[in-house]
Amino acid sequence: MHPVFVLGGLEIYAYALFTWLGAASACILALPGLKRAGMTAMQRCVVLMLMCICFLVGARLWNVAVNPVNYLGAFKWYTLKLAGFSLYGGLTGAVAALILFVKVCRIRILPILDAMVVPGSAAFCIARIGCFLNGCCGGKATNSPFGVLFPDHNTGEQTFSGMLSFLNKRPVHPTQLYELAGALVGIPLAILLAKKLKLREGARFLIYGAWFCLMRLVVLPFRSLGYGELFTKVIYPALYLLLAALCVFLLIRRGKALKSENDQ
Repeated sequence: MHPVFVLGGLEIYAYALFTWLGAASACILALPGLKRAGMTAMQRCVVLMLMCICFLVGARLWNVAVNPVNYLGAFKWYTLKLAGFSLYGGLTGAVAALILFVKVCRIRILPILDAMVVPGSAAFCIARIGCFLNGCCGGKATNSPFGVLFPDHNTGEQTFSGMLSFLNKRPVHPTQLYELAGALVGIPLAILLAKKLKLREGARFLIYGAWFCLMRLVVLPFRSLGYGELFTKVIYPALYLLLAALCVFLLIRRGKALKSENDQ
């Protein structure tokens, strides 16, 4: 793990660095697809900026809702520090911004959703590298060969306190890398499956959405989260299953509509 890089006396934090690299990469990768979807250069710049802002706002508000204890001390919900974010809150904010923008501009949203699959996945994977180097978002203790030992940022030794003290000097599941691998596998799966089955616009997004939610569901039991059991054992599993089922339902519905059109 390498949470801090020192370049010429300047300290660069891995989590912040890879978060910004992920966001920048996503914006760059999204530009060609958004252009093909019919957006002007100005529209592309504006919508990407809005999505980035709303992602951060949504991610922080979601984290406040699921982990309010984290904000009782010096760390406040309105801080600009890159910490205290929840992925699905960020996705909710970004998608809401996109939907509102395309409605105002009267642009078809399905090609845009398909165009955001690769950029969004790239941003997630790059950010997960930052999480791994930082030692955050790690998993539970394990004796499996996949376990890694996250050292303390200052002493070089792993130290946990309170309820997590049993994890001291114990290898844990590198759930950041599990999710990174899962997100990468989903990209060719969504693209090839949508192409092979000759599915309609939006299929790539729906396939990837279902895959991503199920991947997160599979990794969830290995993660070490500071949330209450209500969230880790009930709300999050239910959310992942609900979203995956919704994606599959919409995918089947659109497939039936296409078949009906071809039969006419």
